[in-house]
Amino acid sequence: MTIDKQLDILYPILNSISLLSKENWELSKPYFKTKTLKKGEHLFYIDDDVNDFYFLIDGLARYYYLTEDGKEFNKSFAEKQGHLLSSIASVSHGIPSPFSVEVLSDFITLYIPYKKLLELGVEHKQWNDLLLRIYENLVVKKERREADFLLLSARERYEKFLSDYSMIEDAVPNYHIASYLGITDVALSRIRKEMKN
Repeated sequence: MTIDKQLDILYPILNSISLLSKENWELSKPYFKTKTLKKGEHLFYIDDDVNDFYFLIDGLARYYYLTEDGKEFNKSFAEKQGHLLSSIASVSHGIPSPFSVEVLSDFITLYIPYKKLLELGVEHKQWNDLLLRIYENLVVKKERREADFLLLSARERYEKFLSDYSMIEDAVPNYHIASYLGITDVALSRIRKEMKN
């Protein structure tokens, strides 16, 4: 897939988040680059300095934390076109990323330097508005995830996972789903068995 085709996919998605004129979009296009990865590769690792905003064009990925003793905890999945992949702490505060992003299928992403997005935002209000909407969406998503862990049972969290990520259930290993839900593989199997009955 050519970069022009990828840009044609991304523009209407960003425009649906916040109005972005063709003129403002054209200004940004020279700063976008494309990256393809194979299943099992990483977009970035924990402790990497992340400088870019990556927008998913095709594929599936997971965000995960890693404990000192090597245990992984899935933070989130990326499966929809236009999904932003980055470490906000790293791009905005210059600190190492607290998590890694692993690709779970062949993967295509468009990326742009975060500093370039900020420059576009200073020069053109529509880009600033877009960044604000993106951040608002991330905060809302984080609030919902926290509420789910505090207020929902493991079964309810799994049911919500099926609703939110219905397209990827069969593409993601059970242990990744269990980790995302904060339960064991055994508990997930038990929940699935209960739901079938």
